Amino acid sequence: MALNRSTLSEQIYEILRNDILTQKIPCGEKLTLNTLKERFQVSSTPIRDALTRLEKDGLLQYYSNIGVNVIDLNAKDLKELFTFMGDLDALAIRYASGYPQQQEVRRALIQNLEETQKYLNTSDIRQWRSCSDGLHLVFYQYCDNSRLCSSALQMRSQITIYSNRYEREVENREKVFEEHQKIASAFLNGDIEGAVKKMQSHLQDSLAQALCLL
Repeated sequence: MALNRSTLSEQIYEILRNDILTQKIPCGEKLTLNTLKERFQVSSTPIRDALTRLEKDGLLQYYSNIGVNVIDLNAKDLKELFTFMGDLDALAIRYASGYPQQQEVRRALIQNLEETQKYLNTSDIRQWRSCSDGLHLVFYQYCDNSRLCSSALQMRSQITIYSNRYEREVENREKVFEEHQKIASAFLNGDIEGAVKKMQSHLQDSLAQALCLL
């Protein structure tokens, strides 16, 4: 595969990240430097840089004397992951409710729902996921807390591995969109704690879907 030499590490990172999130490279698979060098036809340096970034994203695990593997989560891991993500999203909602320019937050939520609905019945799962994730990210965008955003970044990458799979089904996307509408509606109506509870319930529903994939 020919790559632009000026941005080798970035390109390799993006390709491998997408392969993991879409499970072209499945959970638990070992990645070897020699195999990746052969695939990308580059030296080891940009590959190592890309793998380091993917580890920080929470998508890879290094094992002493073994190498690097794509993460492979069990039922306990998933329960911790989705529950914690629900708590982080709840904090983002509460913090975003205090953002001085609430009209910006409201406009972003409404625009997200309108954009997400366009891809509800499409085969473009990647665009759907981008819009679907966007509902959650609106609250982080306006939470004005960089540490909260940083904590959530890794969690969202891991969750995407599973949501990419169960949201291929239109009925599952419809359920997700309906829950997003309820979360946004509560927030827009000033019911912040209602939005929090709906968000946490939404993550528990997503957990149930993810557990079915194990």
